[in-house]
Amino acid sequence: MDALMAAITGEPLPGEARRDPGFLAEHRAAEADLAVIREQLSRLGQELTGERAAGEPAREVAGEPRGAVRPVRAVRPVRAVRPVRAGRRPPRPPRPGRPTGGRRALRIAFGSLAGASAFALVVGFGWLITHSGASDDSAASASGKSVAGAPDKVSGDGGRPSDPALALACSRLVVEGTVTRVEPQKLSPWSRVTLKVIRSYKPAQAPAEVTFLLDGGAKPAPRKGEHVLVQVGAGQRNASLWAVGDTRVAVNRAWITEALPTSRHLACPAEEAPTGKP
Repeated sequence: MDALMAAITGEPLPGEARRDPGFLAEHRAAEADLAVIREQLSRLGQELTGERAAGEPAREVAGEPRGAVRPVRAVRPVRAVRPVRAGRRPPRPPRPGRPTGGRRALRIAFGSLAGASAFALVVGFGWLITHSGASDDSAASASGKSVAGAPDKVSGDGGRPSDPALALACSRLVVEGTVTRVEPQKLSPWSRVTLKVIRSYKPAQAPAEVTFLLDGGAKPAPRKGEHVLVQVGAGQRNASLWAVGDTRVAVNRAWITEALPTSRHLACPAEEAPTGKP
């Protein structure tokens, strides 16, 4: 919920917003600004319709001293009042302090115009604030991705690559095993996965357990007890190949065992980025 729109609509704040000191401060500031706008618009409407606020003293006449008594003009003789016909009521006098006819319509028109202008002004400011904040968040997110040094390869199962031997030559770890632990990383879409090694293709002798990073978009998601085959590129921490289940493991095992002897005689070019994908 936006603090400015909440102040405009007057809706009650949810519990989560009440517990946020920053949101409450923005909401109070927005309410104060709206109160000032309403007061100024009310004064503008009174000036345009020529009315004085209740309790405002009458203005003094220029050139007359305060307290001076003005002479009373001669009273014209009152005309005789026609008798009221039976069955007809005399017209009611207008209520004191209440505008009549055209003045009331003019006041309503100016009030509506002022209210619409204030609402458009507030909504415009809200749009600018929201979009500028979104732009800042996008810029911060983009810069955060470039500076954080997070792995830039997406984990997945692309099947047999176009050059299997080169893909293996540009890999530092290719193992098959069982997932024993999955640890989601804080403030990161990546998870740290621990694997109990059943068979190591590269290196020939691997530790009993290995760990690597897996991105949050990997399908299927890692779970304890899964049978997987993993490939990690040279100089990387994340898995570029993530094959899950006996069927997918067998498919990828076939091209790995076929291309492994040739890969031992290849050097990974510096400009090559091992992806493990076609």
